[in-house]
Amino acid sequence: MRMSRCKTQFTACQPYGRTSAIRTPYTRNLALKRFNALLAAVLALALCANADAQNPNAGQRGNGPRGQQGQRQRGQRPQGQRPQGQMGQRPNLKPTLFANLGDRAYTPDGMAIHSQTGQLYLNVPNFGRMNETPDKKKPDSAQGGYLFAVNKDGSFENVLEFPILERTGQTGPMGISCGPDGHLYVCDNQYFYNKDYCSRILRVVCQDGKPTGEVQVVVDGIKLANGMAWYGDKMFYTDSCFDIDSDEATGVIGSGGVFMFTLDELSKAGFDGAPAIKIKAGPDEAHCVAYVKVQKLGRGDNTGADGICVDKDGNVWFGNFGNGFMYCLRPNEKGEYKQENVETVFDALNQTPVQRGPYAGAKLECCDGIYYDANLDRVFINDSNGNAIWLFKPCAKGETIRPTILWKNDDTDGMDGSLDQPCEAVVYGGKLVIVNFDWPFPGLANSKLDPPGTLSGIDYAEIEKYVKRMEQFQSRFNGGEGRRGSQNR
Repeated sequence: MRMSRCKTQFTACQPYGRTSAIRTPYTRNLALKRFNALLAAVLALALCANADAQNPNAGQRGNGPRGQQGQRQRGQRPQGQRPQGQMGQRPNLKPTLFANLGDRAYTPDGMAIHSQTGQLYLNVPNFGRMNETPDKKKPDSAQGGYLFAVNKDGSFENVLEFPILERTGQTGPMGISCGPDGHLYVCDNQYFYNKDYCSRILRVVCQDGKPTGEVQVVVDGIKLANGMAWYGDKMFYTDSCFDIDSDEATGVIGSGGVFMFTLDELSKAGFDGAPAIKIKAGPDEAHCVAYVKVQKLGRGDNTGADGICVDKDGNVWFGNFGNGFMYCLRPNEKGEYKQENVETVFDALNQTPVQRGPYAGAKLECCDGIYYDANLDRVFINDSNGNAIWLFKPCAKGETIRPTILWKNDDTDGMDGSLDQPCEAVVYGGKLVIVNFDWPFPGLANSKLDPPGTLSGIDYAEIEKYVKRMEQFQSRFNGGEGRRGSQNR
């Protein structure tokens, strides 16, 4: 429809070329008006083409689920709604190198900003060093992994080496979040060393906002402890790998879930030698508030719930690492979080890939760490599979989200700041700071481990401008992110 409007405006300008040679002030003004109309039509056409070039939700012509023999099925789109458009890859959104973490940090992971001091803390599990030994265990001092304090200029300090679990001789610090009690809580992923419910939640004891060096175990019996987020007095974390049988009929190859503990429960564990809360992870465990399955997609990864964050209204957003499905767990009227309130807000199996432009063909098929930015009211998704950062605006109940690519690049070593298997993000020091996990699995864009570990940064002011332009573009068509209907438009 935009093309036809532009053509109509152009046709209206044709008489200008056939007007009389006699020029008067009236005819000159008329000619000028017609010329301006022609120029406006050309600019509008250029805007339409630029907006469509990076629209991951644009209609697809040709044979397939969206159309038959070149006919697009428009009847499925709610009236008045237009697809979300990406505004193209821009050099001002290109990541730059925020920090070179040196040879001691092969595979960095989770980040958290301390609520009292504003200091950024980074977990370094060093899983990449497992490749150096026949028994796949990290050698020498990397066995426990590290906690780095990262400054706004990119400098950092190793403030802690995590104590190992005797049963495995290792520790795998991943997700991290600051609790309302001022302590740091950490997901210890033992799944890569022993799959028999060895993963834990650790407490890094802090005083005046700084780690004291003491580490306590507060929850034990987890399969694959991964992402973490606090909201008020509630701690949420994801367990990515439950024990289930694959179902070829439905394509289900894995599962995972979200667990919740209150501060009151956790305060009774760890301190003064108090034992950890013992659970056996699974959908029937009392603390499991969300359970999701993983359907086979793309490279066939069976990893379930991974990235997790909570928005300003207490809604819990999380996604599957293995296939990119996104979910929302909303509290009920009593403020309770229950399985019955889990919604699928992004169906990765039925998405339409990016149609044109530098990201043509791209799909969101992996959700690693996610981060909610209250200032922009946006969730950032780290796509480890595609070396990309996506973002979306949280949607209302019963609606779906529409992720948009912020940046995507090919396989790199990360030394120029390009994404190198992004896994976590946080706004810090005027940047969207992104952790490059750089520990490739089969099928990822990242093809090899190439230390040292790096952090990338995208100018936050430029992201603000991008989001504002995108909102203006959406409002012109009475559409927008997070509106009712499928993301595959």
